[in-house]
Amino acid sequence: MKRLTAIAAAALMALSVTACSTTKTTSQPAERTDTQVIEEIITYHGCYGDEADIKVQELLGELTTIDAREAKLWTDIMNYWHYANTDLVVNVDKLPDDLPQDDSLVLVVLGFELNDDGTMQQELVDRLTVALSCAEQYPNAYVVCTGGGTAKDNPDVTEGGLMGAWMLEHGLDENRLIIEDQSHTTAENATNSYEILRKDYPQVDSVALISSNYHIAWGSLLFESAFMKTASEQGTPEIHVVSNASCEVENDIYLWDEILRWETGGMLQMVGNNDLAMQYYFDYDNVEKPEL
Repeated sequence: MKRLTAIAAAALMALSVTACSTTKTTSQPAERTDTQVIEEIITYHGCYGDEADIKVQELLGELTTIDAREAKLWTDIMNYWHYANTDLVVNVDKLPDDLPQDDSLVLVVLGFELNDDGTMQQELVDRLTVALSCAEQYPNAYVVCTGGGTAKDNPDVTEGGLMGAWMLEHGLDENRLIIEDQSHTTAENATNSYEILRKDYPQVDSVALISSNYHIAWGSLLFESAFMKTASEQGTPEIHVVSNASCEVENDIYLWDEILRWETGGMLQMVGNNDLAMQYYFDYDNVEKPEL
């Protein structure tokens, strides 16, 4: 009887250990996806800037355990984000003189919202004026005019189409002109431009962005990030943003101290979270920010 009791006690103990083990296993949190971690990296930096560096490094470490290639990519992207907002030189009116002199260089002119009737606002004309000067400075470079339909009362026109027409009217050779007219945000400008260049202009590996002064860091970040991300995913040759030229603008919409949130919206859109991107763009006060 004592032996039976001891065996029964051992069996009960084994069942108890198994039950505890099972409970412990099922209570473990599910492993996070690389997308979840990447979005958190973006929102931490987007909400707190360099104050979130320690948290961002922690998240990059977590990403390494999930996908080392993605972790390397996003380390490079985050380094560029810091560079774009600190050390990037914004050139006024013209490009530097040391860029490639052949057709491996493309000038990308970023669009600006059209007037309701479908005409161009003065700020967009100012960007085009700088672009025309840069096209004369680099006569072998292609020129991409990028931007979709943004006129409330005239759905038949696009930023890219009007910009291209203006450039031709002012002397640009039509063989140099590339139109991207399907995008509505800077993030879409970048993604669509990359696809056009890789498909039809494989010799291009350098981009000079042309926009308003406040938009250069923001645009450079999204173009460089989208180009790095797409090249990594597709295994295609890299294209890099190598310089810029800007028109000087004073505005009361895209304030300097709010640029980070617009960059964050673009980065979120680039990784596919359009809903959260729109909150950063248009409803930032109600965005649920991560705790630092």
